[in-house]
Amino acid sequence: MILIEDLTFALNGRIILEEINLKVEKGDFLALIGPNGGGKSTLIRCLLGFLKPQKGKIYLWRRPLTEFKDWYLIGYVPQRAGKNLNQLFPLTLKEFLYLPSIWYKKKIDEKYLEEILEIFGLKDLINKKICNFSFGQLQRAYIARALVLKPELLILDEPSVGLDFISQKSFYEILSNFHKKGMTIILITHETWLITKEVNKVACLNQRLYFHGVHEEFCVFAEKGIPGFDFHRIEHTHW
Repeated sequence: MILIEDLTFALNGRIILEEINLKVEKGDFLALIGPNGGGKSTLIRCLLGFLKPQKGKIYLWRRPLTEFKDWYLIGYVPQRAGKNLNQLFPLTLKEFLYLPSIWYKKKIDEKYLEEILEIFGLKDLINKKICNFSFGQLQRAYIARALVLKPELLILDEPSVGLDFISQKSFYEILSNFHKKGMTIILITHETWLITKEVNKVACLNQRLYFHGVHEEFCVFAEKGIPGFDFHRIEHTHW
């Protein structure tokens, strides 16, 4: 589904990403982890074409990034997506959720939309203006919007930041259910204590890619110490 070869990205002469090689296969639930400033969000922005790397190649669905046109196949929620939303933003939740349909000229499955609203607890807010939403409601609205066209790939950049522990746990269980139904997911997160039983792949990034593989191998790798990382802890919790 995704192939990144020898990707290097620099900003103002400072290398952010160096010689990144990464493959994401259909059905992966990949946790992209690493310290703040390690290049996780930058890698995703390169992948989506928002940033142009100085070196390297990116393929989506086996097509070069420059030739890829089927962006409706990807649902994306950037970090703190609603932080710039102000009180003048005029759209209701329903209008907001229909934006991808307008952008990509794809019809929304109304029954599926109802399911999404139910899953994320947004059904009673459908005609409310999203500028009046709480932070948690807004986060759920952005994730719901990323899902409305039934994407094959969902990319989330720290989507649970600001949510309490119980909400985080519930959120990751929801993601796990989408994954079990066949959706490929890339998740940037620091909440490794919550995702250990959900993800099947881990990529460990701090300018360079220090690990990419199955979760079980990562646990063994992390116990030995991760080069380039000052601190990391793996915790297994049983619910």
